Amino acid sequence: MYDFVVIKYSEIGTKGKNRKIFESKLMNNIVLQLNHSVKVKKIYGRIIVFPKDNIKIDKKMLYSLKKVFGIKSISPAIEVEKDYNDIKNKIIWLLKENHVESGTFKIDARRTDKSFPIRSFDLNKKLGEDILNEFNKLTVDVHKPEYLIKVEIRQELSFVYFENIECFAGYPVGAGGKASIMLSGGIDSPVAAWTMMKRGLKLNAISFYSPPSNGEKTIFKLLELSKKLSEFYPFNFYHYIIPFTEVQMAIKKLKKDSYSLIMQRRSMLRIASKLAWHTGSAALITGENLGQVASQTLENMITISEATDMLILRPLIGYEKLDIVRKSKEIGTYDISILPYKDSCVAFLPKSPATKSFVDKIKLMENKIEDIKTLELNALNNSLVYIIKNGSIIDNYVFSEKEGLNNE
Repeated sequence: MYDFVVIKYSEIGTKGKNRKIFESKLMNNIVLQLNHSVKVKKIYGRIIVFPKDNIKIDKKMLYSLKKVFGIKSISPAIEVEKDYNDIKNKIIWLLKENHVESGTFKIDARRTDKSFPIRSFDLNKKLGEDILNEFNKLTVDVHKPEYLIKVEIRQELSFVYFENIECFAGYPVGAGGKASIMLSGGIDSPVAAWTMMKRGLKLNAISFYSPPSNGEKTIFKLLELSKKLSEFYPFNFYHYIIPFTEVQMAIKKLKKDSYSLIMQRRSMLRIASKLAWHTGSAALITGENLGQVASQTLENMITISEATDMLILRPLIGYEKLDIVRKSKEIGTYDISILPYKDSCVAFLPKSPATKSFVDKIKLMENKIEDIKTLELNALNNSLVYIIKNGSIIDNYVFSEKEGLNNE
């Protein structure tokens, strides 16, 4: 039915000398997202996606394209000759094929190839008249038409379309460097991961679990979240899941219950920082939201952050909770996040966690924990690693710090 898909972008178009780099990354990500079943071509201000062989442009392809960050909108299109009658006939065929028989429409023709003899204004008028003659139940509305029929006559390629499917825009994944998301089983951190992927970051996920308090069901939930996130990610998505029980038990032995959550968070940051270095990440990402829970007061975030020299990105820090919930529903993580499987911190949650802490005081407590560095290293070296692609696990193994740098 359709010959190709027209890709439009927004923020990429504002780039100056770096624009070609962003366009190239976007084109590469489109091919990866669609498993090399398409070819892509760049024309000014547009990227054209051509299906290979007998691949059809269907709802499944459009759904996959919609999840590619960097794309503002997608439009399945039909190629036309630089001939008025062919343009007219293809538009009429397109409307009939989509069962458009009544309603309002507008023609928006753009002629960047000045060798075409009819000016844009005259082409709009003439096509509009012929469509009215063909469809007696259609009427023109130049302000808010139900169907905006686009005609683009370019030197490289000419085409017509009227669907304009809005996408998530942003930057293509990989255009902004690499970071590690500390992915819990809650609502916030998956949204934080999605938000930073939209800003062009490559990601891997780092999670913690506490067997036997939580085990297979918690891992299942975490992996379901990363599967959903991987649908927006054109590369292999690595998820590291770290056993944390021994560290938590050592902290619990101090009998400093109100500060135990803060020490757990600091320990998680130290382990995550080592793992982030191993994966080539330049920053850690969290789903923290100022004042939402006891560990996320300003004072406690300062104390917790001191445990690492690595940059910590908190994209949701000032969001309303309802906005985060709304976004989680939009991207498909909400129903997974509310599954009743405890995450690592909830498993050892103190009854009355402190809302205010001081770095020096917490460090004195940590110095009393026997072999804390060894326990953290053991946790790291017993991490479960899952490789996920397009919503499916394609491999898994046990992490070893001796492995080479993972830059995927």
